[in-house]
Amino acid sequence: MTADRKSGVLSRLATFVGGVFIGWCAVTGGTDLWRSLQAGRFLNRRGPDIFLEDAPLVFWALSGFYGLAVLLAGGLCILCLLIALRVAIGKTAP
Repeated sequence: MTADRKSGVLSRLATFVGGVFIGWCAVTGGTDLWRSLQAGRFLNRRGPDIFLEDAPLVFWALSGFYGLAVLLAGGLCILCLLIALRVAIGKTAP
């Protein structure tokens, strides 16, 4: 196995593992965001929790920020997995 072939395999594997990890983080973040929206409370690990009734502007600002982060992470996950799939089926060089 040549050095180019070996690095190509590792590159595909790293892209796939990175995509799976980012996807897992997006799913975890999405479920936490969904629970926070259902309960009307963001759990703050270093300070007081943020309740919808107490600070609606802060609550919805954080909801939007976290929601955008989850969407961007999901898009990055799909991009990484599509790149790994495209390289795996041989459409492009590694």
